Amino acid sequence: MSASKDSFTRHCRDVTEVGWKAYADHPWLTDLEYGRMTVERFLAFQVDDAPFIPYIHRTLAFGLAKAPSGSAWSKTAADLLSQYFVSAETGFKRSLIESLGPASVRFDPAALTPAREAYANHLVKTALDGGIGEIAAALYPCAMFTKVVGERFREVAIEGPAAFGDWARYYANKQGSQMAEAHAAMMDEMATTAEVREKMMFAYSRSLQHQIRVFDAAYHGYPGWPEIGWDGVAR
Repeated sequence: MSASKDSFTRHCRDVTEVGWKAYADHPWLTDLEYGRMTVERFLAFQVDDAPFIPYIHRTLAFGLAKAPSGSAWSKTAADLLSQYFVSAETGFKRSLIESLGPASVRFDPAALTPAREAYANHLVKTALDGGIGEIAAALYPCAMFTKVVGERFREVAIEGPAAFGDWARYYANKQGSQMAEAHAAMMDEMATTAEVREKMMFAYSRSLQHQIRVFDAAYHGYPGWPEIGWDGVAR
Protein backbone atom coordinates (compact mmCIF):
# COMPACT_ATOMS: atom_id res chain seq x y z
CA MET A 1 0.00 0.00 0.00
CA SER A 2 1.33 3.42 -0.94
CA ALA A 3 -0.50 5.56 1.65
CA SER A 4 1.57 8.41 3.08
CA LYS A 5 2.43 8.52 6.75
CA ASP A 6 -0.16 11.28 7.28
CA SER A 7 -3.03 9.52 5.48
CA PHE A 8 -6.20 8.32 7.18
CA THR A 9 -5.49 4.78 6.01
CA ARG A 10 -2.07 4.96 7.66
CA HIS A 11 -3.77 6.22 10.85
CA CYS A 12 -6.17 3.27 10.79
CA ARG A 13 -3.25 0.88 10.35
CA ASP A 14 -1.33 2.45 13.24
CA VAL A 15 -4.32 2.38 15.60
CA THR A 16 -5.00 -1.29 14.83
CA GLU A 17 -1.36 -2.44 14.73
CA VAL A 18 -1.98 -5.19 17.29
CA GLY A 19 -4.82 -6.53 15.13
CA TRP A 20 -2.69 -6.45 11.98
CA LYS A 21 0.04 -8.41 13.74
CA ALA A 22 -2.54 -10.99 14.85
CA TYR A 23 -3.77 -11.19 11.24
CA ALA A 24 -0.38 -11.42 9.51
CA ASP A 25 1.16 -13.71 12.14
CA HIS A 26 -1.84 -15.95 12.66
CA PRO A 27 -0.83 -19.57 13.40
CA TRP A 28 -2.77 -20.76 10.36
CA LEU A 29 -0.49 -18.69 8.10
CA THR A 30 2.73 -19.42 9.97
CA ASP A 31 1.95 -23.14 9.84
CA LEU A 32 1.60 -22.84 6.06
CA GLU A 33 4.90 -20.97 5.85
CA TYR A 34 6.87 -23.42 7.97
CA GLY A 35 5.52 -26.72 6.69
CA ARG A 36 3.15 -27.45 9.57
CA MET A 37 -0.14 -26.99 7.70
CA THR A 38 -2.54 -29.95 7.87
CA VAL A 39 -4.97 -30.88 5.12
CA GLU A 40 -7.81 -30.68 7.65
CA ARG A 41 -7.06 -27.07 8.58
CA PHE A 42 -6.45 -26.08 4.97
CA LEU A 43 -9.80 -27.56 3.92
CA ALA A 44 -11.55 -25.90 6.84
CA PHE A 45 -10.51 -22.47 5.54
CA GLN A 46 -11.27 -23.15 1.87
CA VAL A 47 -14.72 -24.67 2.39
CA ASP A 48 -15.61 -21.69 4.58
CA ASP A 49 -14.08 -19.11 2.24
CA ALA A 50 -15.70 -20.17 -1.03
CA PRO A 51 -19.33 -19.30 -0.12
CA PHE A 52 -18.04 -15.99 1.29
CA ILE A 53 -16.74 -14.79 -2.10
CA PRO A 54 -20.16 -13.71 -3.44
CA TYR A 55 -20.56 -11.38 -0.44
CA ILE A 56 -17.33 -9.59 -1.33
CA HIS A 57 -18.50 -9.21 -4.92
CA ARG A 58 -21.93 -7.93 -3.83
CA THR A 59 -20.29 -5.38 -1.57
CA LEU A 60 -18.13 -4.19 -4.46
CA ALA A 61 -21.25 -3.94 -6.63
CA PHE A 62 -23.00 -1.77 -4.04
CA GLY A 63 -19.85 0.34 -3.92
CA LEU A 64 -20.05 0.93 -7.66
CA ALA A 65 -23.49 2.44 -7.15
CA LYS A 66 -22.24 4.75 -4.39
CA ALA A 67 -18.76 5.73 -5.58
CA PRO A 68 -18.18 9.08 -7.31
CA SER A 69 -18.90 8.74 -11.01
CA GLY A 70 -15.79 7.90 -12.99
CA SER A 71 -13.64 7.45 -9.90
CA ALA A 72 -10.47 5.38 -9.97
CA TRP A 73 -12.06 3.14 -7.33
CA SER A 74 -14.99 2.40 -9.65
CA LYS A 75 -12.74 1.53 -12.57
CA THR A 76 -10.58 -0.77 -10.45
CA ALA A 77 -13.61 -2.49 -8.90
CA ALA A 78 -15.28 -2.96 -12.29
CA ASP A 79 -12.08 -4.40 -13.75
CA LEU A 80 -11.71 -6.78 -10.82
CA LEU A 81 -15.30 -7.97 -11.06
CA SER A 82 -14.97 -8.53 -14.80
CA GLN A 83 -11.78 -10.60 -14.38
CA TYR A 84 -12.59 -12.50 -11.19
CA PHE A 85 -16.20 -13.56 -11.54
CA VAL A 86 -17.74 -15.49 -8.66
CA SER A 87 -17.83 -18.62 -10.79
CA ALA A 88 -14.13 -18.38 -11.66
CA GLU A 89 -12.94 -17.88 -8.10
CA THR A 90 -15.26 -20.47 -6.59
CA GLY A 91 -14.27 -22.85 -9.39
CA PHE A 92 -10.66 -22.41 -8.35
CA LYS A 93 -11.58 -23.15 -4.74
CA ARG A 94 -13.52 -26.22 -5.78
CA SER A 95 -10.55 -27.58 -7.70
CA LEU A 96 -8.29 -27.08 -4.68
CA ILE A 97 -10.68 -28.87 -2.35
CA GLU A 98 -11.38 -31.76 -4.68
CA SER A 99 -7.65 -32.26 -5.26
CA LEU A 100 -7.37 -33.03 -1.55
CA GLY A 101 -10.07 -35.70 -1.45
CA PRO A 102 -13.67 -34.46 -1.16
CA ALA A 103 -15.35 -35.26 -4.47
CA SER A 104 -18.38 -33.02 -4.08
CA VAL A 105 -18.57 -29.70 -2.26
CA ARG A 106 -21.41 -27.32 -1.47
CA PHE A 107 -20.79 -23.59 -1.50
CA ASP A 108 -24.14 -22.24 -0.36
CA PRO A 109 -24.45 -19.94 2.70
CA ALA A 110 -25.16 -22.89 5.01
CA ALA A 111 -21.52 -23.95 4.55
CA LEU A 112 -20.31 -20.74 6.25
CA THR A 113 -19.00 -21.02 9.79
CA PRO A 114 -20.66 -18.68 12.30
CA ALA A 115 -17.50 -16.55 12.22
CA ARG A 116 -17.58 -16.22 8.44
CA GLU A 117 -21.32 -15.56 8.41
CA ALA A 118 -20.77 -12.69 10.84
CA TYR A 119 -18.12 -11.26 8.49
CA ALA A 120 -20.47 -11.58 5.50
CA ASN A 121 -23.27 -9.85 7.41
CA HIS A 122 -20.93 -7.02 8.37
CA LEU A 123 -19.97 -6.43 4.73
CA VAL A 124 -23.56 -6.50 3.48
CA LYS A 125 -24.80 -4.19 6.26
CA THR A 126 -21.98 -1.75 5.51
CA ALA A 127 -22.78 -1.89 1.79
CA LEU A 128 -26.46 -1.18 2.42
CA ASP A 129 -26.16 1.48 5.12
CA GLY A 130 -22.75 3.06 4.57
CA GLY A 131 -21.14 5.38 2.10
CA ILE A 132 -18.34 4.51 -0.29
CA GLY A 133 -15.70 5.36 2.29
CA GLU A 134 -17.13 2.84 4.74
CA ILE A 135 -17.45 0.22 1.99
CA ALA A 136 -13.81 0.68 1.01
CA ALA A 137 -12.77 0.52 4.67
CA ALA A 138 -14.76 -2.67 5.28
CA LEU A 139 -13.23 -4.36 2.23
CA TYR A 140 -9.65 -3.22 2.83
CA PRO A 141 -8.44 -5.91 5.28
CA CYS A 142 -9.61 -8.70 2.98
CA ALA A 143 -8.08 -6.96 -0.06
CA MET A 144 -4.76 -6.93 1.76
CA PHE A 145 -4.58 -10.69 1.17
CA THR A 146 -2.39 -9.66 -1.76
CA LYS A 147 0.27 -8.66 0.79
CA VAL A 148 -0.53 -10.81 3.81
CA VAL A 149 -0.65 -13.92 1.61
CA GLY A 150 0.41 -13.09 -1.97
CA GLU A 151 3.64 -11.18 -1.33
CA ARG A 152 4.55 -13.19 1.75
CA PHE A 153 4.49 -16.54 -0.04
CA ARG A 154 5.64 -15.46 -3.50
CA GLU A 155 9.19 -16.77 -2.95
CA VAL A 156 8.33 -19.45 -0.39
CA ALA A 157 8.56 -23.12 -1.33
CA ILE A 158 5.46 -24.29 0.51
CA GLU A 159 5.64 -27.84 1.80
CA GLY A 160 2.72 -30.23 1.41
CA PRO A 161 0.16 -30.89 -1.32
CA ALA A 162 0.33 -28.72 -4.45
CA ALA A 163 -2.99 -27.12 -3.49
CA PHE A 164 -1.27 -25.28 -0.63
CA GLY A 165 1.10 -23.43 -2.95
CA ASP A 166 -1.53 -22.93 -5.65
CA TRP A 167 -3.76 -21.17 -3.15
CA ALA A 168 -1.01 -18.82 -1.92
CA ARG A 169 0.11 -17.92 -5.45
CA TYR A 170 -3.45 -17.08 -6.48
CA TYR A 171 -3.31 -13.95 -4.31
CA ALA A 172 -0.08 -12.63 -5.81
CA ASN A 173 -2.05 -10.97 -8.61
CA LYS A 174 -1.66 -7.38 -9.77
CA GLN A 175 -5.37 -6.58 -9.91
CA GLY A 176 -5.91 -7.62 -6.31
CA SER A 177 -3.09 -5.33 -5.23
CA GLN A 178 -4.57 -2.46 -7.23
CA MET A 179 -7.92 -2.96 -5.46
CA ALA A 180 -6.29 -2.69 -2.04
CA GLU A 181 -4.61 0.55 -3.14
CA ALA A 182 -7.91 1.86 -4.50
CA HIS A 183 -9.64 1.15 -1.18
CA ALA A 184 -6.91 3.05 0.66
CA ALA A 185 -7.14 6.01 -1.70
CA MET A 186 -10.93 6.16 -1.38
CA MET A 187 -10.71 6.06 2.41
CA ASP A 188 -8.27 8.97 2.34
CA GLU A 189 -10.47 10.90 -0.09
CA MET A 190 -13.61 10.43 2.02
CA ALA A 191 -11.97 11.25 5.38
CA THR A 192 -13.26 14.83 5.37
CA THR A 193 -15.24 14.96 8.63
CA ALA A 194 -14.89 13.46 12.10
CA GLU A 195 -18.19 11.63 11.69
CA VAL A 196 -17.16 9.95 8.44
CA ARG A 197 -13.72 9.07 9.82
CA GLU A 198 -15.31 7.44 12.86
CA LYS A 199 -17.65 5.35 10.68
CA MET A 200 -14.80 4.28 8.42
CA MET A 201 -12.63 3.38 11.40
CA PHE A 202 -15.40 1.15 12.76
CA ALA A 203 -15.95 -0.58 9.39
CA TYR A 204 -12.20 -1.08 8.99
CA SER A 205 -11.45 -2.35 12.50
CA ARG A 206 -14.49 -4.64 12.61
CA SER A 207 -13.46 -6.25 9.30
CA LEU A 208 -9.96 -6.76 10.66
CA GLN A 209 -11.43 -8.45 13.73
CA HIS A 210 -13.57 -10.68 11.53
CA GLN A 211 -10.54 -11.53 9.38
CA ILE A 212 -8.74 -12.83 12.45
CA ARG A 213 -11.78 -14.76 13.65
CA VAL A 214 -12.21 -16.67 10.38
CA PHE A 215 -8.60 -17.82 10.63
CA ASP A 216 -9.31 -18.81 14.23
CA ALA A 217 -12.27 -20.87 13.01
CA ALA A 218 -10.13 -22.71 10.47
CA TYR A 219 -7.33 -23.27 12.95
CA HIS A 220 -9.32 -24.34 16.01
CA GLY A 221 -12.41 -25.72 14.26
CA TYR A 222 -16.16 -25.61 14.77
CA PRO A 223 -18.31 -28.70 15.38
CA GLY A 224 -19.47 -29.94 11.98
CA TRP A 225 -17.07 -27.85 9.89
CA PRO A 226 -15.75 -28.39 7.29
CA GLU A 227 -17.87 -31.53 6.91
CA ILE A 228 -20.97 -29.37 6.57
CA GLY A 229 -19.54 -28.22 3.25
CA TRP A 230 -19.52 -31.68 1.73
CA ASP A 231 -22.38 -32.08 -0.72
CA GLY A 232 -25.32 -33.95 0.74
CA VAL A 233 -24.46 -33.26 4.39
CA ALA A 234 -27.27 -31.65 6.40
CA ARG A 235 -29.63 -31.60 3.42
